[in-house]
Amino acid sequence: MFTKASEKKLLKLSVFGALFFAILGIVWGTLISSYLIIFDGLYSFVSVMLSLLSLLVAQYISKSDSRRFPFGKEMLEPVVIIVKYAAILILCLLSVWAAIDAMLSGGREINVGHALIFAVVNTVGCAGVYFLLKKNKAKSGFIQAEANQWRMDTLLSTAVLVGFFFAVLLSFTPYQSVIPYVDPLMVLLVAGYFLKVPITEMSKAFREVLEMSPDQPIQTRFKEVTTSIEARYNIQESIVRIAKVGNKLFIEIDFILDEHSKNVTISEQDEIREEIFQHTKDVGYKKWLTVSFTNEKKWAEKRLV
Repeated sequence: MFTKASEKKLLKLSVFGALFFAILGIVWGTLISSYLIIFDGLYSFVSVMLSLLSLLVAQYISKSDSRRFPFGKEMLEPVVIIVKYAAILILCLLSVWAAIDAMLSGGREINVGHALIFAVVNTVGCAGVYFLLKKNKAKSGFIQAEANQWRMDTLLSTAVLVGFFFAVLLSFTPYQSVIPYVDPLMVLLVAGYFLKVPITEMSKAFREVLEMSPDQPIQTRFKEVTTSIEARYNIQESIVRIAKVGNKLFIEIDFILDEHSKNVTISEQDEIREEIFQHTKDVGYKKWLTVSFTNEKKWAEKRLV
């Protein structure tokens, strides 16, 4: 079972793993004058700072404070995720600019043999951490964000490996003059490709900050359950509102009764709430469920009075 303790343990693994590869990349890249390896190291360093932020916020969210946060603190999760990916976006943009500048300046001379060794070590290490996080990410937005970061780092390391392997092959051909351009070209391609990930993930997080509807399968599942209840109690209409914030779903269901509906007692209302809860367990996420019954549609349609 995935718990808050499991989440914290995985976040700590991500932090220490990123710190190790950050130091390795920055030092190794500086020694052999490789922009690509330095970019890899800087990406890992940014990941360390952001993972620490995730860890601190996850610990803060887990502490109950119903007086100041009556609906929970889950809103902090998408906010932190936006900050994380904004930092990654800035790093990618700066790296693209540096790569273009290096290419216009004649490229970068590097020791491709040492660079290839780094690429092999980094690729294997990053892939190992990524698959561990992916296997355990469950419904934690923090762990999903960490897994995404390590997926990006694994792709980056793989690109580094391919690029430097190609550079080694070029050293045995008459095209050795191309080698100085391999490093900045790979930075340009990798950083340019990575621009898509933070933009996409920030868009998802903004949807949660704005309390927009979750993915369609989640909405469909709750609608199927309410439709079944409507049929049994001859309820002609219901209004279902769902918003996903972090790892919590806020669900509000209003059943609108009329003269043809079966009289729903208080006990039956609780049975309906239990039925909705039990039949949507597989959806995952923590749930804040509110189920109401009214004869007046205006109370179901209007929440601002």
